[in-house]
Amino acid sequence: MRIHFLVEGKSEEALLKTWLPRFLPKAHTFKVIPHRGKGKIPKNPSVEPEPRHQGLLDQLPAKLRAYGKALDPDTDRILVLVDLDDEDCPELKDRLNSLLGYCHPAPTALFRIAIEETEAFYLGDPTAIKKAFPKARLNKIDTYRQDSICGTWELFQKTIGAKSEDKVEWARRMGPYLTTRWQGRAANPSHSFQQFCRAILRLAGEPV
Repeated sequence: MRIHFLVEGKSEEALLKTWLPRFLPKAHTFKVIPHRGKGKIPKNPSVEPEPRHQGLLDQLPAKLRAYGKALDPDTDRILVLVDLDDEDCPELKDRLNSLLGYCHPAPTALFRIAIEETEAFYLGDPTAIKKAFPKARLNKIDTYRQDSICGTWELFQKTIGAKSEDKVEWARRMGPYLTTRWQGRAANPSHSFQQFCRAILRLAGEPV
């Protein structure tokens, strides 16, 4: 199976290109397609997006329609990963799922939401943080409640002591160490990370 990952930008691309080969069984392949930010779902998903709107959600309805026509349903799957930011999670998930109704035929696709941002995946794995950033001050996340709306990337920045926001570099350094464990006692406790892992395995046709 080949899984097409549609993500917001270069940082998610950098993370997945190093993490996915460690997680996805070798019988499967993947492609990561980054966009220019999150964007917004068009008011009318049935029309083509304006060229100047290059965000993931701006482009998503049109891309899903194109994938539905072009991809082989027996060999290709789509996984869309988007940040929650300050939106309502069930409402966003419903709007994403509804986009498949505009596709004739619809591709096989799942939608997953990082709560609040993909940095929540990192904060669920202090061991990986320490390996990627040896000078990290893990006491900064002692009171962190997993997947809480708290300014996730800002908290991660403080934890690693970064002087500036460089999400692509953070992803490059975290990808080789971020756990592939999503079940059991040693699993990453981020529920959104667990759901992301589960979705990948479902699309690949692997046991979940």
